[in-house]
Amino acid sequence: MSEATNIEERAAAWIARGDARGAAVDAELAAWLLADPRHRAAYLRLAEAWARTERLARLRPRSDAIDADLLAPAGERRGARLTVAPRLRRHGAAAVAVAAALAGLLTWWNFTPRGAVEMIRTGPGTLSRVMLTDGTVVTLNANTELRVQFTRATRTVVLMHGEAQFNVIHHDRWPFQVRADGRTVRDVGTVFDVRRHDAHTVQIFVRRGRVAVLPPAGVSGVSAGALPVLWADDEAMVTAHRVVVRHSSAREITRQLQWLRRRLNFRGETLGRAVAQFNRSNYRKIVIADPALGGLRIGGTFRVLAVHSFVAALARSFNIQSLPGPHHTILLYRSATK
Repeated sequence: MSEATNIEERAAAWIARGDARGAAVDAELAAWLLADPRHRAAYLRLAEAWARTERLARLRPRSDAIDADLLAPAGERRGARLTVAPRLRRHGAAAVAVAAALAGLLTWWNFTPRGAVEMIRTGPGTLSRVMLTDGTVVTLNANTELRVQFTRATRTVVLMHGEAQFNVIHHDRWPFQVRADGRTVRDVGTVFDVRRHDAHTVQIFVRRGRVAVLPPAGVSGVSAGALPVLWADDEAMVTAHRVVVRHSSAREITRQLQWLRRRLNFRGETLGRAVAQFNRSNYRKIVIADPALGGLRIGGTFRVLAVHSFVAALARSFNIQSLPGPHHTILLYRSATK
């Protein structure tokens, strides 16, 4: 039996024990999870698979009553909560059978050919939270596209466009890296966010741990000690030739990541950059028809989909006029009256 198969079966056994666990067993489980990142990844994958079987069981109600929450997105269900260890109420042969079936499923998952490329996309107005096969959790902002490729040497995610946050399962001998616009951000055990503003600028926010920014592809001779390293509450603006790192604060990083709560918070950003963030999340696009308005500095908090509230605030605060444009766009002009 391979080591990977053994880990999956051990994780399945822990899940199957469920409510039968006591304090001593819970301590043993915690020690097993901390012993190896692969243990945590296997356990999280199996817990998610079990949670899905729990949801499937709800499809066949005992009565004719319809569960109003059944088809609601997970984050919008009444009383919904995220649990790492599902509470199980099945014991004995049934639990063993389920655990064995799920272990078989995950064994097949682990032996999926390495090197295969997976594309993950979100559309306008859509957020998505996915778990990769190593246990890493990725939250994608609206209108974001990732290309994921795991090999025996590296775990690589290419941010084609948009923005994503990565909660990485760290492994010293299996590095996790995100590539965007020719630059590579390598995890050193962390939670971090990567945002592509355009074809030439990438912004990074670190919430926990640290990341290293590697030199552009084709550049050699840079020692590890010379690489820019970002720690918790650091942010960086990365271009083809420069990496500008500044220490911020937990509050500022949280403000920058308000998109996770379906909000946009601006404090001195340019109108051009604010419009770009709104356009990422909405089908109806804003167009700055007067180029002189693009550098205007603005502030305020808005719901991601509240385009008209944003446009109305611009009219009140800056006397900016909006007109309907072609293809359902909204054109912004500087008003001729004061």
